[in-house]
Amino acid sequence: MKLHTESVFPDGPPYAVIDDEPNPQRRDLLFDFMRDVDRNEDLYLAALERAEAGTPELYWTNHYVDADMYPDGRVVITTTERLLEDDQKDHPPQTVITIAEARKLILDWIEARDKWYAEREATQSHTADDSPNVSRRC
Repeated sequence: MKLHTESVFPDGPPYAVIDDEPNPQRRDLLFDFMRDVDRNEDLYLAALERAEAGTPELYWTNHYVDADMYPDGRVVITTTERLLEDDQKDHPPQTVITIAEARKLILDWIEARDKWYAEREATQSHTADDSPNVSRRC
């Protein structure tokens, strides 16, 4: 899975967008998973390691999805219950990825996010350097 960053507002934060997922439901679940991971990357990476080592990591939920990580290598991502429509309650939207895929997504996100912030900082810094330096004396 490949991702890139996008920002809704010029001064807003970046979001991870999955580039190569043709299934809209899966793409949306992965997008929501990455939104929940944002600023919690170290916690999710540690949970993935524990699951890989044999301890199931269940009920990882934040705002958008629930993620369950299993020792058999599965990460089950489900729309969180409070966001479900009535007709989805019996069969909530769900997708499964591997621990390796989840780890790669998170590490790719960290790299893309850091690059995005560095580029934004460079642009803002460059813009500030181009503006005239005016000072007043009273």
